[in-house]
Amino acid sequence: MNHYKWSNSYTGFGYSLTKTVKVLIIINVSVFILIHLTPRFPWLLIFGMVPRYVFNRLMLWQLVTYMFMHASLMHLAINMLMLWFFGPAIENAWGKRQFLFYYLFTGIGASLCSFIIASKSSIPVVGASGAIFGILVAYAMMFPETIILLFFIFPMKIKHAVFVLVGINLLGALSSPGSGIAYFAHLGGGLFGYLYLKSEWIRIHLSNLNLAYIRARWSKSKVHKKRSDQKDLDRQVDFILDKISRHGMESLTKEERKVLERKSRQ
Repeated sequence: MNHYKWSNSYTGFGYSLTKTVKVLIIINVSVFILIHLTPRFPWLLIFGMVPRYVFNRLMLWQLVTYMFMHASLMHLAINMLMLWFFGPAIENAWGKRQFLFYYLFTGIGASLCSFIIASKSSIPVVGASGAIFGILVAYAMMFPETIILLFFIFPMKIKHAVFVLVGINLLGALSSPGSGIAYFAHLGGGLFGYLYLKSEWIRIHLSNLNLAYIRARWSKSKVHKKRSDQKDLDRQVDFILDKISRHGMESLTKEERKVLERKSRQ
């Protein structure tokens, strides 16, 4: 599949925002502003990923909504910068639909991993970090020789930088499980991204499932609209025929004659 061929370099790193990346950044920033404009509303408990609420209270939407919420400005800024730096290259290579699907897939994968590790926790998990880690993995696999500044200080090829970040998160998860940082969400996003990109079976079946659902909904909508239009046409024809029987053909308007012509073509 040519969408997943890898390259040794990429000259457009951090060059310009693409449409989906721009929309994702706008949503994240808008939600952050909304949260801080209405601090009394329990945003994090309802839309953050609270592990013990997800299945116990059937708040399944949290597996998705948590990735659009950030508790601090620094957390938001770092995630959005990473999305801006690395997202456009991937979106340009794959297209809007596939890029958005991958972003949500890795974000949901990150929340599932975090849930599995701490299923009884009442502490909300928030942030796009899991999806961002998935983006970093995709970028490292597609453009492995690209030089970046790790932590904005250390020049390093991105394929090596990702391994460093995985090591840091794994060490943090094992040594500081109660630090308040969702290490397993970061690792989960990277893992789901890696599996998605390396497994053609996963890509094909998930993409086909996605496309099949869209096609089914579209087909159902078209059939429903066609039936509705036909019923409306039949009602108009009945009215026009009744009018002809009472007042003759001369009484018909131009629009009514067009309706009869349309029915006769059927």
